[in-house]
Amino acid sequence: MHLRTFRADDLETLIGLTVRAFRPIQDGIRHQLGPELFARQNGQWQQDYRDTLTELTAPERRHQFLVADLDGAPAGYAAWAVHPGPAGPQGEITLLAVDPRHQRSGLGRALIEGTLTAMRAAGCVVAWASTGGDDAHASARAAYAAGGFTPLPTVFYSRVL
Repeated sequence: MHLRTFRADDLETLIGLTVRAFRPIQDGIRHQLGPELFARQNGQWQQDYRDTLTELTAPERRHQFLVADLDGAPAGYAAWAVHPGPAGPQGEITLLAVDPRHQRSGLGRALIEGTLTAMRAAGCVVAWASTGGDDAHASARAAYAAGGFTPLPTVFYSRVL
């Protein structure tokens, strides 16, 4: 496995990988929110991820997108952004996904480490990420904890209007 920059021919593969990786999470959200609220809030989640990946891999943002290449094919990715902070720039891992066939193999941790290295090189003094508190996000929380991140629990509320 090696980390590399995004290539334009990666996009469709990464969209498929994202759908496979996030389907269990979306199923859990659907179960927790109920069908009506889920439909209004996350009902187009596959298209939303397609749009998000298209934005994150635009030519002007590709320098903040790492691909984990395994045997010549993308097996995961991480995107990051820089935000101003009181002590200096802060890096945020905005999206991280590993193909379910390769989860729990160290790819997520390698992507986190690669992203942190890129953030340091960009002058960031703090790194942060957010993830869900539900069972489907347990492996993500474990990966961030193993990467030295300190958790700060938050709660996200939704309702139908």
